[in-house]
Amino acid sequence: MNDDHAQLLAELRALAETALDRLEPILQRAAAPHAAADAAGTAAGTGQWSGCTWCPVCALAALIRGEQHDLVTLLAGQASVLIAVLRQILDEHTDHDPSGPGAPEPGPGDGGGTPEPDGGPAFEPITVTVKR
Repeated sequence: MNDDHAQLLAELRALAETALDRLEPILQRAAAPHAAADAAGTAAGTGQWSGCTWCPVCALAALIRGEQHDLVTLLAGQASVLIAVLRQILDEHTDHDPSGPGAPEPGPGDGGGTPEPDGGPAFEPITVTVKR
Protein backbone atom coordinates (compact mmCIF):
# COMPACT_ATOMS: atom_id res chain seq x y z
CA MET A 1 0.00 0.00 0.00
CA ASN A 2 1.48 3.33 -0.96
CA ASP A 3 1.22 6.64 0.89
CA ASP A 4 -1.75 7.87 -1.17
CA HIS A 5 -3.80 4.79 -0.29
CA ALA A 6 -2.86 5.03 3.38
CA GLN A 7 -3.86 8.70 3.47
CA LEU A 8 -7.18 7.97 1.73
CA LEU A 9 -7.87 5.12 4.14
CA ALA A 10 -7.14 7.36 7.14
CA GLU A 11 -9.46 10.06 5.78
CA LEU A 12 -12.25 7.54 5.17
CA ARG A 13 -11.89 6.23 8.73
CA ALA A 14 -12.05 9.79 10.10
CA LEU A 15 -15.16 10.47 7.99
CA ALA A 16 -16.82 7.28 9.23
CA GLU A 17 -16.02 8.15 12.86
CA THR A 18 -17.45 11.65 12.42
CA ALA A 19 -20.64 10.31 10.83
CA LEU A 20 -21.07 7.73 13.60
CA ASP A 21 -20.45 10.37 16.29
CA ARG A 22 -23.22 12.55 14.84
CA LEU A 23 -25.72 9.73 14.26
CA GLU A 24 -25.35 8.06 17.64
CA PRO A 25 -27.04 10.74 19.81
CA ILE A 26 -29.94 11.04 17.37
CA LEU A 27 -30.52 7.28 17.42
CA GLN A 28 -30.21 7.09 21.20
CA ARG A 29 -32.87 9.77 21.57
CA ALA A 30 -35.18 7.96 19.15
CA ALA A 31 -34.54 4.62 20.84
CA ALA A 32 -35.44 5.96 24.30
CA PRO A 33 -38.36 4.00 25.77
CA HIS A 34 -41.81 5.52 26.17
CA ALA A 35 -41.37 5.65 29.94
CA ALA A 36 -38.74 8.35 29.55
CA ALA A 37 -41.39 10.82 28.34
CA ASP A 38 -43.68 10.01 31.29
CA ALA A 39 -40.79 10.26 33.77
CA ALA A 40 -40.05 13.76 32.48
CA GLY A 41 -43.41 14.92 33.82
CA THR A 42 -45.33 15.21 30.57
CA ALA A 43 -49.06 14.65 30.54
CA ALA A 44 -50.39 11.26 29.51
CA GLY A 45 -50.75 10.95 25.76
CA THR A 46 -48.46 13.92 25.10
CA GLY A 47 -45.23 13.14 23.28
CA GLN A 48 -46.29 9.58 22.53
CA TRP A 49 -47.88 8.24 19.39
CA SER A 50 -51.30 6.79 20.02
CA GLY A 51 -51.92 5.41 16.50
CA CYS A 52 -50.92 2.11 14.98
CA THR A 53 -47.57 0.59 15.90
CA TRP A 54 -46.55 -1.05 12.64
CA CYS A 55 -47.30 1.46 9.86
CA PRO A 56 -44.20 3.18 8.42
CA VAL A 57 -46.29 6.21 7.37
CA CYS A 58 -47.52 6.66 10.93
CA ALA A 59 -43.96 6.15 12.19
CA LEU A 60 -42.68 8.87 9.86
CA ALA A 61 -45.48 11.22 10.92
CA ALA A 62 -44.67 10.59 14.59
CA LEU A 63 -40.97 11.15 13.92
CA ILE A 64 -41.67 14.47 12.19
CA ARG A 65 -43.89 15.57 15.09
CA GLY A 66 -41.23 14.56 17.60
CA GLU A 67 -43.49 11.91 19.12
CA GLN A 68 -42.45 8.47 20.27
CA HIS A 69 -43.46 5.57 17.99
CA ASP A 70 -42.87 1.85 18.49
CA LEU A 71 -41.49 1.28 14.98
CA VAL A 72 -39.11 4.25 15.23
CA THR A 73 -37.95 3.03 18.64
CA LEU A 74 -37.31 -0.47 17.29
CA LEU A 75 -35.44 0.75 14.21
CA ALA A 76 -33.37 3.22 16.22
CA GLY A 77 -32.41 0.47 18.66
CA GLN A 78 -31.29 -1.78 15.81
CA ALA A 79 -29.37 1.09 14.19
CA SER A 80 -27.61 1.73 17.51
CA VAL A 81 -26.46 -1.88 17.53
CA LEU A 82 -25.26 -1.49 13.94
CA ILE A 83 -23.28 1.62 14.90
CA ALA A 84 -21.66 -0.29 17.76
CA VAL A 85 -20.64 -3.06 15.36
CA LEU A 86 -19.26 -0.53 12.85
CA ARG A 87 -17.25 1.15 15.62
CA GLN A 88 -15.83 -2.22 16.65
CA ILE A 89 -14.84 -3.02 13.07
CA LEU A 90 -13.21 0.39 12.68
CA ASP A 91 -11.31 -0.07 15.94
CA GLU A 92 -10.07 -3.52 14.89
CA HIS A 93 -8.85 -2.28 11.52
CA THR A 94 -7.42 1.01 12.74
CA ASP A 95 -4.58 -0.80 14.51
CA HIS A 96 -4.07 -3.20 11.61
CA ASP A 97 -1.56 -2.13 8.96
CA PRO A 98 -1.93 -4.43 5.94
CA SER A 99 1.53 -3.59 4.65
CA GLY A 100 3.23 -4.07 8.01
CA PRO A 101 4.94 -7.13 9.44
CA GLY A 102 2.87 -10.27 9.44
CA ALA A 103 0.95 -9.24 6.34
CA PRO A 104 0.22 -12.11 3.98
CA GLU A 105 2.38 -12.30 0.90
CA PRO A 106 0.45 -11.65 -2.31
CA GLY A 107 -0.21 -14.81 -4.22
CA PRO A 108 -0.54 -15.38 -7.95
CA GLY A 109 -4.27 -14.56 -7.88
CA ASP A 110 -3.62 -11.30 -5.99
CA GLY A 111 -1.56 -9.72 -8.73
CA GLY A 112 1.61 -11.00 -7.11
CA GLY A 113 3.85 -13.74 -8.37
CA THR A 114 7.00 -13.37 -10.36
CA PRO A 115 7.23 -9.88 -11.85
CA GLU A 116 7.97 -9.30 -15.50
CA PRO A 117 11.19 -7.48 -16.41
CA ASP A 118 9.15 -4.27 -16.83
CA GLY A 119 7.89 -4.58 -13.23
CA GLY A 120 4.36 -5.86 -13.94
CA PRO A 121 3.01 -9.19 -12.63
CA ALA A 122 3.69 -12.29 -14.69
CA PHE A 123 0.79 -14.44 -15.84
CA GLU A 124 1.19 -18.09 -16.62
CA PRO A 125 -1.01 -19.45 -19.38
CA ILE A 126 -3.05 -22.50 -18.44
CA THR A 127 -4.90 -24.97 -20.57
CA VAL A 128 -8.51 -25.72 -19.84
CA THR A 129 -10.16 -28.88 -21.11
CA VAL A 130 -13.96 -29.01 -21.11
CA LYS A 131 -15.44 -32.52 -21.16
CA ARG A 132 -18.85 -32.92 -22.72
